[in-house]
Amino acid sequence: MHSEGRTRVLEYGDLTVRATPENSGVRTEVDVANTNERKATYSIQISIADGKGWTAYNRFWLQDVPPGKTKRDDAVIGSKKLGPIPQVPKIYVDEFTPLVDRQ
Repeated sequence: MHSEGRTRVLEYGDLTVRATPENSGVRTEVDVANTNERKATYSIQISIADGKGWTAYNRFWLQDVPPGKTKRDDAVIGSKKLGPIPQVPKIYVDEFTPLVDRQ
């Protein structure tokens, strides 16, 4: 994991996750590169935490990623209801499941 300004970046195989603190939560972007020879769908669950009890998660579903291409999705994870927004978010990959087409 490394930082790009206020954004924390985690590279996990073909998956890259970026987490940036905002006023309303942590903006979380997932990029997945399909290195398979067939199109694939990816089920991804990401948790964001501060290491002190603030934890929130989101599931991303990136469908029909063509071979050799990258697809991206983003969401704001968590809120102030959980406490102060983490300014140095910790990123956890809870699930990363590729479903590759058989045809």
